[in-house]
Amino acid sequence: MTGRRWRVVAFVLAAPAAAFALLLWAAEVRWSAPWSPATQRNLAGSAFQEVFGQGRTRGATLVVEAAADDHSTLQVAAVDIDADDFAVLRYRFAEFPRTLELSLVFRVAAAPDDVQTVSLPWPGGDDTTFDLSAVPSWKGRVIEIGFAEFATAQLVPPERGFAPFRLERASLWSDSWRGDLAALATDWFGAWPWSQRSVHALGREGDSRTRSIVVFAALATAALALLAVMLLGLRGRRATAALLACAALAWLVLDLRWQLGLQQRLAATRALYAGTPLDERNALVGDREIQQAAERVRALAEARVPPQRVLVHASSGYALLRLVWHLLPLDAAAFWLPLPSLTVPDGTLVVFYENDDWYANPAFRRFLAHSERLWDADDAIMQGSFDPVPAIVAFRYRHGP
Repeated sequence: MTGRRWRVVAFVLAAPAAAFALLLWAAEVRWSAPWSPATQRNLAGSAFQEVFGQGRTRGATLVVEAAADDHSTLQVAAVDIDADDFAVLRYRFAEFPRTLELSLVFRVAAAPDDVQTVSLPWPGGDDTTFDLSAVPSWKGRVIEIGFAEFATAQLVPPERGFAPFRLERASLWSDSWRGDLAALATDWFGAWPWSQRSVHALGREGDSRTRSIVVFAALATAALALLAVMLLGLRGRRATAALLACAALAWLVLDLRWQLGLQQRLAATRALYAGTPLDERNALVGDREIQQAAERVRALAEARVPPQRVLVHASSGYALLRLVWHLLPLDAAAFWLPLPSLTVPDGTLVVFYENDDWYANPAFRRFLAHSERLWDADDAIMQGSFDPVPAIVAFRYRHGP
């Protein structure tokens, strides 16, 4: 075999070896850990008791048939384990609806009255693996674990979230290469609910022990290009072409992952809206309270012809942006802080949603000093700052008396 062929063979062997080594690094696999877990604690679905909702056992599974009055469900099982000995959770559900969000709940002996919760990815129909070692509260002796299900927050109306499903089994594993790699796959490719970070996040969007798939792709690109230079002897334009080819391959992998996330979320959207007439879809929102507030504000704004501009200030960024969204197509905008350079036309409607900055913040008090306070018929005029704050407080802005 010629030297050139030896170089090619060496590259073909070294490239997957380098990629696998990076996978182990990304999963933070301990080299001393065994391939398979040395210790397992397996729980059949029938070992769980329904706390919220209605369920019944069918063989080794638990069939959850109905939700509680608050549209949530909860199943728990008593255990007695040391959290440090079981770093990996595996679970399997069947017919789990796309409109539900899943959380792990557990209690520890040191604080039995405190219930700890951890958000989990949508389980699908296969075994799903989750790394518990990054959960700060997963410490000490665990006396109870369970699963809680509820309508996907900020997306699905609570009354539309539930559909019957089956809890088939759950397992707790000790540290192992297999468990860490499976948890890495869930971290990167699991179906996570929508959030405000979903437009620019790949994989899991919360805290994680594993490394980002973007970092892995960048390092894999550099490693392949370096191996091409070292083993294949590429130089100059050929080395540059190899680097660009590796970068294009990494970009394609990340784009496919992005598309997978969009497809997962599209499936959840179809589960909610499929079969619903178009004129009824606007009412299917997960933040009905904010939508109702927007309807009240819209009535105030449209009382004038043409409708006046609306500035919205709220208790949180999510509430503010959603209120502006529900006010479309009105001329509405987010109002963060009244800066001295801010110019606002007379007659602008200034709205505060679940927020008391209109009297608690001196800057807002100065800004609204000459403005007209507006009240709906069902609002009571507040006599002092210690009275309850209504959900909506609106002002018609005036520059001066």
